[in-house]
Amino acid sequence: MLFSLLCRDNLTVKVMGRSNIQKYCSLLLLFLAIAIKVSANQHVQRVLLPPIHRIEFLQARQLSDSEGNIESVLIPLKRVGRLFLIEASVDGQTGNFVFDTGADKMVLNKTYFRNNLMTTTESGGGLTGNSQIIYITQVKEIVASELIFGNQTADVTDLGQIENRRKSKILGLFGMSLFTNMHLEIDLRNATLRLSRLNKSGVPENKQITSFSGDFIGKIHLVKRVMFLEGAIGGKTLDFCLDTGAESNVMSSSAPKRVMESITISSRSDLTGVGGANAEVLFGTMNNFVLGTLKLGPMQTIVASLTSISQAYDYPVSGILGFDFFDQGVISINLVTREFSFFLHREKNENNN
Repeated sequence: MLFSLLCRDNLTVKVMGRSNIQKYCSLLLLFLAIAIKVSANQHVQRVLLPPIHRIEFLQARQLSDSEGNIESVLIPLKRVGRLFLIEASVDGQTGNFVFDTGADKMVLNKTYFRNNLMTTTESGGGLTGNSQIIYITQVKEIVASELIFGNQTADVTDLGQIENRRKSKILGLFGMSLFTNMHLEIDLRNATLRLSRLNKSGVPENKQITSFSGDFIGKIHLVKRVMFLEGAIGGKTLDFCLDTGAESNVMSSSAPKRVMESITISSRSDLTGVGGANAEVLFGTMNNFVLGTLKLGPMQTIVASLTSISQAYDYPVSGILGFDFFDQGVISINLVTREFSFFLHREKNENNN
């Protein structure tokens, strides 16, 4: 969600405030980018690019049991700042993809996939009432060791701002469409993503992998393929988007008073977009976040309006759980049964208590 909506709008934002909050600018850009897109669309010109033949996860490797049965595929993640990248090749061109569970689909960087355009037009929305160009393509095959995914649709947009900020070659991002009917184990502390294919009943096809028994076991629900999880702050239960592409947690500025009282505010900033839109954003620490009966340690948090993001998802978003949440434990998700398990990193949370 972060990159696919941010970069299409070519949004320029001026941040006024303390220098120590600059590392969060990429996430803050998201709010204004979505706000502009949701409120002003009138007409879209779709530009169809030639298909991508093959994307391959270069470091993916299969894991087998003692009898040689394939259990799962392990994909190393590369940390760059507060983002996690997957090394991959696209039709022989090597680079990185952002691992982004807040995006519903794959996005490719237009810088590397812009030749030989084929144009079709349909009614939709334009940024300012004029025709807006949206690029799309079809990926015929994605390979992660023994896992093969076919026929994925991808948006193609400019990710140059992300490349410049992180000094890494970004070919695109992997969103949730790639992980349908999969079991995910996300361990950002050890920088690994583990995938297992599930049958229609939510059982791994090799029948060797099951969700681990975590410190918290609950259920997620999906909105446009994006995962949401209930958590409590200040005794109030809220619905949070799970977003590995978010460099900080985000709390809605419209949250109840007792929720806001649980957040320690350290600074604030004003954002101004080229269209003149203004937004105030607060920076602080989220305290007393609870999953079931499991209390997590303090997490860095942004407080801002999530109205436009809620409109983009067509669903009320109370908050976003990003890097600071995923860094606290190992997360296991069955995307068929919707089972969610969280295994806490003890040393980090004990040090915070």
